[in-house]
Amino acid sequence: GGHNFVQTGLPFTRQVKQIVVDVIKDNDEENVTERDSSYLRSDSIESSAGHSFRLDVRNWNKIDTRDALIFLPGFNSWLKHSLETFGQLLAMTPKLSRHVYPVLFAWPGAQVLTYRKASFISASENNKKYFLQMLTSLQSRGITNVHIVSHSLGAQTLMNCFEDVCGEPSPVAQCFGPARLAGDNASSALNLGKLVCRSITMLNPDFPSHAFRERGFQSIRRVTSLITIVGDKADQALFWSSLINGLVNGCGRSQPSVLDFEDRCEQRGLQAPLGRNINLLYLDETKGKGGTLASQSEGGGDGKAWLDCDVIDTTGLDTNVNDLRHSAFNVNSILLRDIEELVVT
Repeated sequence: GGHNFVQTGLPFTRQVKQIVVDVIKDNDEENVTERDSSYLRSDSIESSAGHSFRLDVRNWNKIDTRDALIFLPGFNSWLKHSLETFGQLLAMTPKLSRHVYPVLFAWPGAQVLTYRKASFISASENNKKYFLQMLTSLQSRGITNVHIVSHSLGAQTLMNCFEDVCGEPSPVAQCFGPARLAGDNASSALNLGKLVCRSITMLNPDFPSHAFRERGFQSIRRVTSLITIVGDKADQALFWSSLINGLVNGCGRSQPSVLDFEDRCEQRGLQAPLGRNINLLYLDETKGKGGTLASQSEGGGDGKAWLDCDVIDTTGLDTNVNDLRHSAFNVNSILLRDIEELVVT
């Protein structure tokens, strides 16, 4: 006969309303099937005594595959530190951790005295190759939706992977379908066998704002319409980045191609990193306006063509880490909720 078991309360049985286990002989198997046709899943195991043990689960709700959340850590973040940082973010955002498969893309982040080396590593061909391999592996495992979050110098790795090649989208960009429009369920991308980039979030990005406006933004905007930049105008870590890169530009030294921009070598003084200059997210007048790249500011009356992205300004936060104002994303509850909502909704 049938034996009914109540739910155990464990996560993997939380959605099961009833479990029925029937111990029957082989010649009774057909009768059991006729007796209850509401079974949605049936597994049978043959025993040495000639009995067939059947586990049937009624009202089984299959859990859909989760989205992948890819995190790109920043400068001076070794593997253990990156895992702790990412793990703390997930631990403090329960809705987020239930919604995604967390994936850490751990690139060689170097150390304090090797910032320039880290900058070139972040924009290396190896990083592109391994990022592409990671995406194809996720897709082969049934992942379709991807969220990307970068912190600090990890933005250079992100932008390097999406940098156009000879005026065409990069191999990484070609893994994704076109950016979704309002009300689009992303079925068009899935029908093409492409991944869907649900969102890109850049936390205190260490990336030249001029290069981002000229070329970088376009390279990621074609794959997603939800781009968010979290910045702090008093970010001290990015101040030192602006000083070092400003000296490099002033001396005419080379930079990775993804960091290059018009008139870079003629620039004097501090470079303007994106995370510290969130007020510069508009197109230059000489570059034109229109398309999906820019949207007119509402209510500002300044006439600028602001980039079609969202900005979270954390300059006014009362609490931050060691006065650097560079790594609040995994400790500040307000910012954590914002990040959670960006991915979950």
